Amino acid sequence: MKEFEMSDLGLLLYYMGIEVDRKIDSIEVKHETYVKKVLKQFAMEDCNSSKYPMEAKLQLKKDVEGSIVDLKEYRRIIECLRHLTHTRPDISYIVGIVSRYMEKPTTLHQQTIKHILRYMKGTTSYGIQLRRGREVEERVGFY
Repeated sequence: MKEFEMSDLGLLLYYMGIEVDRKIDSIEVKHETYVKKVLKQFAMEDCNSSKYPMEAKLQLKKDVEGSIVDLKEYRRIIECLRHLTHTRPDISYIVGIVSRYMEKPTTLHQQTIKHILRYMKGTTSYGIQLRRGREVEERVGFY
């Protein structure tokens, strides 16, 4: 502050759609408001939720025979989902898979990203929790 003009805005609460919640022994980061905004933007706010980010044994491939969907909308959804992976490692794998088909997405690929959005509808409050302490660490993984 001695060299540059600046002001103290206090503790970080919100940054680029990421909500930061500080507690006594932990910090939680999540995208709850951003997820709701994305669902509304793509007319999925009233959809049924899903328990899983992808169908079991899903194998996507180039769908040569499928009808091509709106490329701009597909890319916009992927861009939103990729931003969500910063606080949602549970969707990282499937978002990486659907990102491969941004050149010629078909209805099969669009159904998959809509499934991801349905999963996001049911898990809007999910995020990352960073705990403080010296007790035995608990490892959580996603598969």
